[in-house]
Amino acid sequence: MPTPAARIQTLNIPDLTPFFSSGIIDPIKFLNTLFDEAVKVRASDIFFEPTKNSLLVRAKVDGVLYEIGSLTLDSYQQVASRIKVMAELDPSEKRKVQEGKINLDKDGVIVNLRVEVANTINGELIVIRIHEKKTIVMPLEELGFSQVAYKNYLNMLSQRSGLILVVGPTGCGKTTTLYSTISKLNEGSVFNIMTIEDPVEFALDGVNQMQVQKETGFTFAQGLKTLLRLSPDVVLVGEIRDKETADIAVESGLTGQLVLSTLHAEDSVGALFRLLDLDIETYLLNSSLMGIVAQRLIRKICTSCKESVTIGKDEADLFQKAVGRPPRQLFTSKGCEYCASLGFKGRMGIYEVLVINSKIRELLRNQVTETDLREKLIREGYDTLLRDGLLKAEAGLTTVDEVLRNSLRIS
Repeated sequence: MPTPAARIQTLNIPDLTPFFSSGIIDPIKFLNTLFDEAVKVRASDIFFEPTKNSLLVRAKVDGVLYEIGSLTLDSYQQVASRIKVMAELDPSEKRKVQEGKINLDKDGVIVNLRVEVANTINGELIVIRIHEKKTIVMPLEELGFSQVAYKNYLNMLSQRSGLILVVGPTGCGKTTTLYSTISKLNEGSVFNIMTIEDPVEFALDGVNQMQVQKETGFTFAQGLKTLLRLSPDVVLVGEIRDKETADIAVESGLTGQLVLSTLHAEDSVGALFRLLDLDIETYLLNSSLMGIVAQRLIRKICTSCKESVTIGKDEADLFQKAVGRPPRQLFTSKGCEYCASLGFKGRMGIYEVLVINSKIRELLRNQVTETDLREKLIREGYDTLLRDGLLKAEAGLTTVDEVLRNSLRIS
């Protein structure tokens, strides 16, 4: 089924219109208003992108990029300097990459802004990532797991030792899943929980967090070695990027720690074979790896303007292939005041949870291929990302187009 045609999408924010329609602006008032409105519409990123003639301001809301407006280049110099001052960066430095943070108090809620400044051929590109604790740390049961997937995940966490991976592309919500997991494990404060991250996204109460420092050689691998000497019960490794880190993480799962980490992979089966591609011995994986959670983030359909739609042949065929039957109902949304005319409000996860059981271990010992393992799991009713997403569309939580927009495997 074809996905919607790509087009420039705009987000109209009335309180910002006067700034974009004027010449030189007050950078303090502009940024205060911009940050306030960005938090209100749940933006995750703000982009200040210089072109030859102007500055384009865009924001990412629920994973979709929208154009907000444009400023003159003269105004941008003032805006850029103000951002650097707020982030405790050098306003006079215009060639080097700079990174900083801004902490804002919005009605008693602390919002962290992570500022990245880089040079392009048209000038300084500034990207601000918005982190609000309630969007980073959530109750685990509210993330979007199906009942079966949630039960399987909790069973993994109850083992208290071994390796659990959360996988997917950048921006798919892996950090939220892991932070929410850590928070649940930390209920009662009965475990020594330690992390090594790059960077630390949010400070968690009762958790000992460390940050990668590349300039001093404190990498994920070195950090993990350090953590294991500090008697942790639960270890979070921000990301497995190389064979050394993978080796230590796998071996740590054999020595009495529960190890949580992330890996870039398309789905759970792909992540399993990514570890094998890193030359991790099969017997070590079979002994240490307890399971893999693959995920994506999809937009939730607006409940105020949601309406049912006629089920077409493409949707029926897709459901038949992925779910084994036609859909009972499907929905769309037309946009309203409640969702800022976007048709969606908020996001949720879609998940597949691969439990490494005795059957899978036996298949790995017999050197099963990635394709054969995936096909075997699907034949046995494995809940893939696509299947989980389509069932959520049928339940009226999202749309089929939104599920397919996330480039999920459909075969």
